[in-house]
Amino acid sequence: MEETSESDSGSAPERSARGTKRKRVTEPRDRDSAGSGSDSSGSPFRRPKAPLMPICTKEDGTVLYGFTDDQDVMDRYHDDMQKYIKKRDGKMINHCTGIVVEVDAFRNSAIILTSTWLFCTKKPLDDWTKKEYATEAKVNVHMLDDSTLECRLMFFSEHYEIAFFEISGDISLKTLSLECNVELGQDVFLLARDTNLNLIYKRDKVQLVDPCEHQQNHYQFLNGPIPQCGTGGGVLDAGGKIVGMLFYKLPLVAFIPSSLILKCSTMWQHFRQLARPQLGLKLRTLAFLDIPRIELMSRKFSISSGLIVGEISAKCDAEKLGIRAGDIIFSCQKEHVSSIVQLEHVLLGVGEEHLQKSNDLSSKVEVEIGVFHVRKRIQRFITLRVGLSDHLEVFHSDDEDAKAEGNTGEEGPAAAACEAKP
Repeated sequence: MEETSESDSGSAPERSARGTKRKRVTEPRDRDSAGSGSDSSGSPFRRPKAPLMPICTKEDGTVLYGFTDDQDVMDRYHDDMQKYIKKRDGKMINHCTGIVVEVDAFRNSAIILTSTWLFCTKKPLDDWTKKEYATEAKVNVHMLDDSTLECRLMFFSEHYEIAFFEISGDISLKTLSLECNVELGQDVFLLARDTNLNLIYKRDKVQLVDPCEHQQNHYQFLNGPIPQCGTGGGVLDAGGKIVGMLFYKLPLVAFIPSSLILKCSTMWQHFRQLARPQLGLKLRTLAFLDIPRIELMSRKFSISSGLIVGEISAKCDAEKLGIRAGDIIFSCQKEHVSSIVQLEHVLLGVGEEHLQKSNDLSSKVEVEIGVFHVRKRIQRFITLRVGLSDHLEVFHSDDEDAKAEGNTGEEGPAAAACEAKP
């Protein structure tokens, strides 16, 4: 099943990373993606390709690519994206794959899970930057019998980039069950559709890889690749159950585990909103370090699992209370955490408990974390007072302080006038 969205407002560019650090990217999707020139992407009728260049080669022969340091090339890439978007005004926003997760035979309706990428009109490369959505865009579901049904947006999460749509009519669909358990290194299968509704079915393995600095904490990764329209597709276990939903991402194909999707769905069904504490931390998994470094941490500090603090959002409570890059978080709300997905579950649990008390999102909550300060070689339990939000967690770096001051990041999604495609 494939979904398309249309809007008169067009789509905005994936902004180039102007003035930012080079980001780690694995092998490009195709040969034309590499190199520092933008001549191949100068046409406004063809989507510009990211100006990537090789950085190094890993021991297994994998070539790592990153964005070029050539500021002129990055500026041209940004300008080419602007031209490309202007030519798309009044046309389709995006294609995505959808997963049927519920069918109501009595009401002749079904619920489809997909990605917010379907109706995202402003999607910066950095996932921690505010996006814009055409929530009023007309969304069509293309069925396998070549029929088309219009669907209704029920709920979406900016932070987790998931969306639920409802379709109605004379439909005969089968559901795929969401399964909570997915293990690192597990053999899985990728299931998606291309723009011609042809099936994409590949065997893959869950990678022991952390997100890059421009990606949200909660992603897990596969080798892939998939086309962009494969976003919203499923990650299946050997039993045919959905253990995650796919995202076309750089450097690797990403997916969000079904356990988080189910947690968000349950909270929305009960409270009609999400409440997620925003810690302001970019995290990495200690267990993903190479064996000698893990052994060193265990020998020197008696720590063999936890989450490494990569970056801290400027002026957040964690920074004020002395948490620094390199520190290790080993617990949250007195629960041991060894993976980022575990931490996300604990945070959503805090938000759910808050909503059960009929509190709104304007108040703050207390989140206790156990942290080991590597430089001081001391262990502490720190209580953070943080805000709750059902919006994207926006990350502010030190050099953005002046811009960030007074900006709550709570502006509403951009509305767009829409029309049907002939």
